[in-house]
Parts: sequence; structure tokens; C-alpha cells
Amino acid sequence: MTAQFSFSDVRYSALNRNGTRNKRLWTILFAVFFFLVLALIHIHFLSRLQDDRDTKITTPANCIAVKKELDEKKKTVGENWIVVTTINQPTDAMDLLCNLEGWNVVVVADTKSPTDWTCGSCVYLSVEDQKCLSYGIVEVIPYKAYTRKNIGYLWAIQHGATKVFDTDDDNLPTGKDIIFEAPTSSVVGYHPDNTTGKSVNIYSHFGRPDIWPRGFPLEEIDVRRPTSYLPEYESLPVQVRDVLAPPMMIQQGLADLDPDVDAIFRLTQVQELKQAKFCKMSPSIRLSPGTFCPFNSQNTLFSYDAFWGLVLPITVSFRVCDIWRGYWVQRLLWDVNGSLGFTKPTVDQIRNAHNYLDDYMDELKIYAETSKFIDFLSSWKSTSTHLEDRIVDLMKAMAENKFVEYADVDLAERWVKDLKSVGYKFPKVSGFDPQAVASAIDAYQEPRPRLQKAHQQSIEALKQCQAEVHLEPTMSRIQITGAPVKEFPADRFKDILLVVNFNHPTYAAIEPFLSIYKPYFPNIKFYGPAVPNNLKDIVTEINHNAGTTGYQTLISAVEHNPQYAGYLYTNDDTVLNVFQLAEFDQDKVWKKVPDVKDEVHDRTKTPPVEWYWWNHPESVNMWNDPTALTAVQKQRIEAFTNVHGLADIKAWVDAVYVPRRISVEVTDILRQFLKHKVFLELSVATALVAVEPTADWNSWTESYLWDGDRLEWRNFLRQGASMIHPVKLLQDKNAWKEIALWIETVKQ
Repeated sequence: MTAQFSFSDVRYSALNRNGTRNKRLWTILFAVFFFLVLALIHIHFLSRLQDDRDTKITTPANCIAVKKELDEKKKTVGENWIVVTTINQPTDAMDLLCNLEGWNVVVVADTKSPTDWTCGSCVYLSVEDQKCLSYGIVEVIPYKAYTRKNIGYLWAIQHGATKVFDTDDDNLPTGKDIIFEAPTSSVVGYHPDNTTGKSVNIYSHFGRPDIWPRGFPLEEIDVRRPTSYLPEYESLPVQVRDVLAPPMMIQQGLADLDPDVDAIFRLTQVQELKQAKFCKMSPSIRLSPGTFCPFNSQNTLFSYDAFWGLVLPITVSFRVCDIWRGYWVQRLLWDVNGSLGFTKPTVDQIRNAHNYLDDYMDELKIYAETSKFIDFLSSWKSTSTHLEDRIVDLMKAMAENKFVEYADVDLAERWVKDLKSVGYKFPKVSGFDPQAVASAIDAYQEPRPRLQKAHQQSIEALKQCQAEVHLEPTMSRIQITGAPVKEFPADRFKDILLVVNFNHPTYAAIEPFLSIYKPYFPNIKFYGPAVPNNLKDIVTEINHNAGTTGYQTLISAVEHNPQYAGYLYTNDDTVLNVFQLAEFDQDKVWKKVPDVKDEVHDRTKTPPVEWYWWNHPESVNMWNDPTALTAVQKQRIEAFTNVHGLADIKAWVDAVYVPRRISVEVTDILRQFLKHKVFLELSVATALVAVEPTADWNSWTESYLWDGDRLEWRNFLRQGASMIHPVKLLQDKNAWKEIALWIETVKQ
């Protein structure tokens, strides 16, 4: 039989052989993969087993071995505790801390800490010790983490602490004790130039505005920004003392040499590293509620009522955890009527080795989110009536907004339970009313640095530090922020009466008016119509008569107060450039000399410009009254106007100064104008010209605002202006502050 060849048979045979070969290959690959997976599972299991050995609570049986030693450590009790975590052998700083009289120290170990660590009478909590503690937070705090400190805080609280000093092993104390420095004044982020400010760079108060603390919002760095102070505690009305200056519960001490700054500063300001110093003469200061400044865990003293705020979050990096805690704590401090304070350097930081680029990466969250975090905290509210609930509420809100992770909510819940278990008593919630704080700041903050007592104390301290440059060369770096403060002679206007006229009974303007001018003018008298009974001791009543009220006021002031060397008349809505006026001769008239071309009207001719009062008969009647003006007075008027006979002199009169030398003669003439009911703007300038040649006047610069300009009055606070009219003090609650600040800072 002839064999038959078939292509399909060949293909089938080949496929069959290839299929068998492929099956064997897949079997081998599957076996390799299976054993590889088993190996990985085994490795992972061993790793988890090791992790479990490191992180799980030791069984009670294992705790028996360390119980005796732990019980011995528990015998150390006291009111003052220092808390540190370290992986180093005792440093020079630890030697000092462990032997600081009146203080106990608890050191929290980590897995890398030396097992033979010992220093003086310090309580050293080894890893095994920590596992045997009953604190719930022990189960969730990671190893190889700065947040091991949380365990030390609870230990201190459980063993009698009323004060906890939070620090590190590279902060060398420079004193013999750790104390709360009671501040007398407060600072705020708000400033007339920065009305929405929430942050303050506290380093500026201590003379280094060119340095900023780690965690400070980068977009708010401004070396020229002045520190804005509130009045001293004792000078505040009792009802707002706790609103603006509640008791200090936490105090951050500064650090010299290598202070706590961010990696951006360290990478860009190498010349400052390890030699930066602050002014130790600067007074302690507190933050007013609503104002933030970052603080750290390196030189910080907590009072008992702030122990709840010691906990460090565990889901952010090492370089973020204490900064985030600091902001979180500040917000809750406001709810318990507490504040954060800062004091002069009390340690020299001999910083442990750091990789600045690694620090930079660790701090990225700070750079990117601090401003957003501050805004979030500023607007956060809680209806919970107990602080322990608000602690958890705020942490939940932070997790929801991704500032931390939800593991920190678990930590907060455990922290609250642990605090209760060790007998801690939470302070009561008193509530925080941001509107009340803002209103109190508006009412009591002095916008002029020269008149802020705390500002002056700060300046004097900084000047003293600068003067010690021969003893301490680094004091050459101490800076004073803000515009140079102009000196004002305290007695310049002591013999001058400031005469204030109200054309309408808008007497609510008295308070802001006094706030502006009382620091300069010790003698002020108010005049106006329809005076209510409660103001009759303050305001002299003048019958309102359109066109004459102003000079009625001036006549009355001179007549009833003859003892003054001069009379500065103004309206309640006129701004005076006080520093410029202080330079004027008080024996001369202060008034813009009228323009003969446009402000003099020869009654025999057409008026130079259209004006309602030019053609009224009152001034004609007065000119023709033989008892009104003397021949000499008429001659002076004619010499000025270049008109033989009657000519009206027009001048706006919302401010004018009359020296006593001519005051009686001027007011006698004004009485004649009043008798004939001559309009104010035709009377005062004419009376002055009749008595004093204009060549002897101090002709100042007047700014009058018309129509839409009145709404834009801020644009007219300019250099050179002697007076500006009108500016209604009641139209804007901050108007008086802006005017007051302009007076102090405008160049003459």
C-alpha cells in the first residue's frame, strides 16, 4: 500500500508535540511561582512577627520581669516634670536637666535608644517598661518615632505633675530654673495695614524679624512688618481683660545659637547657623485669642490646665508633628480662656546632626498647608460643652480635611481616656467669641506704635541689646521693625486750646476724635447744638444757625477761656496734620491766605466765580455799619483786596488758628459779623485780614473733598496736607485708627 502524505496530519502531530511541551513549561512556571509566593509570604510573616514583637503590648507574664524595676520608678513623684525622648547617650543638656533642682525628668526610650542609658535621677522608660504601662496610646504609637514622647507626658501627669517642661536632649538650659514669665502685654496679628492678619512672627518682638520660626506661613514673612501690641493687662477695662489677654497656660521659650527654623532658612541662610541670638532683655509677651504663631516641643512649659494639649499627632512627619500640635492647641486654648506666651531665650540649642534636605522633604506639608490650616482652625466651631469632646471633634475635622489621618482620631480618643484614667481634670469650656475679640481690638488697640506702651518697652529693650554689641557681637543683628518713630514734644500744645465745633449733634464722634487728638492736645473743648443731658459737662451748647455756628463757637471759646496762648479751631470732621502743626509759630495765624483773583469779590463788579453767597446783602450792611470796623481795619482789608470800598473775602474755615495776641480783636469783629448774620466763609478770613497782614500768616495747605472724593478720603491722606475736610469718623469704624497712624507716619 502506498503511503499517503497529509499536511493536516503533520500539523496535528506537531501541535500535539508542542502542546505537550507547553504543558510541561506551564507546570514548571506555576511551580516556581507557587514556591516564590510561599517564600514571600514566609518573609512577610517573619517581618510581621518581628514587628509584632516590637509593637504589641508585652503579655502580663513578661511584665512580671520588669514590674519590680517599674514600681521603683513609680516612686518618683513631684509637681515639676521634664519630658524627653532620645536615642543618644546622655548629652551635656541631659546632664544639666537631670540635675536641675526641683525637677523630675522622664526619658522615653525608643528601639534605637541605648539599653544602658542612665543620667542622674532621671526616670528612664525602656521599651519594655512602656509595653507594661496601662496607657491605651501605647498600642498605637509607632516605634522609631518622636511621638514616643506622648507616653512620657502621661507618665508625668500620673506622677503628680502640675507643670511639664517639653524639651529635647540638644537644648542646653542657660538658667538654674524653669519658670513662667508672666507677660503684661499681648500681641495680635491684626494691624491697621493688615486687618485680616492671623499670624505674628514672634521672633520680631525679640529683635530678629529676619528669622522666622518653623511652621510660620511662608507667604506672611515680612521683615518690615511691625509687631502690633495691645494695651497692658492692667490698663484694659476689667470686662475685656480675659477677652484680649486670657491667662497664659503655655510658654514657649526661645533658643539661642541654632533656633528652631525651617529647612528653607537653614539652606539659604547658612551664615546664621549656630550663631543666631535674640534679645534677652525683651519682655515676655502673650498672643491674643485669634492670633497664631507656631511653637515647638523643644523649650516649652505647660501648665496643668494645658496638659490636654501635650499630645503629638502620629500620622504626620517628625518635622511636622509638634508644629501641627501647636496650632491645634492654640485653637482649643481659646475655648478654655487660655493663651500662649513667649519668653526670652532660656536655652542654647546645640543641635544634633540633621540632613537639611531630608528636613526639607519632611517639612513639605508645613510649607504647603500652614496657611490653609490656620484658616481652617480660625473658622472651626464646636457645640460640644466639654473640652474632652472638642479635642476629639477637632481632630476628626482635621482628618476630614486631610491635615492628619484618621489614626490620629483614634489616638485622640485614647489620649482623652488615658488622661481620665490617670486622674487629670479637664478645664471647663468657656467658649470663644471671635466677634467679641475683634470688637475689643477695634475699641482698645492703639494703632500708633509710639503710643503703645508695650511697643515702647520692646524698643527700649532692643536698643539696650544693640548697645551691648561690644560685649556680644551678635547683637549687631538685632533689628527694630516698622517705620522710625517720630518724636513728639510732649508739651508742644500744653498752652493751646483745641476748639472743636459740631455743626450737627453727631456726638458719637467725640470718642474717636479724642482717640486721635488727645495724645497731642491736653486741652480740648467741644461745642455744638442740641446737647443731650448726659453730655452737658462735655459739650458747650451753641444755638445752631446755618452759616454762623462755627464762629459762634470760636467767640465763646476765646471769651470763656482767656488763659490760653492760642486757639486752634476745627470741626469734628476735619483731619489735622498734628506733627506739621507742631512746627508752626504759635504767635502767628495759621490759615491758607485767600487767593485775591478767585476768592475776592469787588461788589461793584461781577463775582470771579459763581457762588451762592457773593450777592447776599449781609456783608454790605456790616461794611456800612460805622460801629463794625475801625478805619485801620478797613484800610488793612482794602490793602489786601486792592479794592477801595467793600469787597468780600471768601475762605473755607474748617480749621484756623488764632494766637491770643490778636484773639480779642478778632472775636470782637466776629461779633459784628454775627450781629449782621454774615456767612461764616465771608466772616472769619475778613476778620483775620482786618487784624493781621497776611504776610505774617503761616499759610498752610488745605485739602477739601467734594462729591465722590469724600468717599475716597483715604487717597487724600498725603504728604504736606495741613488739614483735610470732610472725613466722617463715624462712617468707618477703623477711620480713626487709619488717621491716627497717618498722623504719626506721614512725612512733612
